[in-house]
Order: sequence, then C-alpha cells, then structure tokens
Amino acid sequence: MYREIIIPTEKKHSVELPPSLYGKKVEVIVFEIEPEKKVQDIKKKFLDDIVAIPDFPSLEQIRKEGWPEKW
Repeated sequence: MYREIIIPTEKKHSVELPPSLYGKKVEVIVFEIEPEKKVQDIKKKFLDDIVAIPDFPSLEQIRKEGWPEKW
C-alpha cells in the first residue's frame, strides 16, 4: 500500500510510485480531505461526548484487586 497526501497546483499531477509497485496493477482513488481544523473540531466534539461511568473501576483499582485473575 502506498499513500500520499498532495495539494495539486495544476490540472495534471504526477505521482511517483515506489519500485515495489512497478509492473503491478494499482488503483488510484482521489478525494478531498477535510481541513485539519475541521478534523480537530470533530475529535473535540467526540471526546466531549464521552462521560465517565461511575460504576466502572479505575485502572488503579483493577490493578490493585487483580481483576484479570477473577475472569
């Protein structure tokens, strides 16, 4: 697999492939990615929706009580 993120400045653009892909059939998919700020906003909104579950034990409690041994 080969991935490259580019910002084309002209109508035509060339992509240099690694030698491991020479002579092989490849698929080129082009799509617009969201600006980094928008991606960060989405991540922040997602993380803001996550709330702590009061009944769920803390990592320290799990380590102290040896929970994996109980399973």
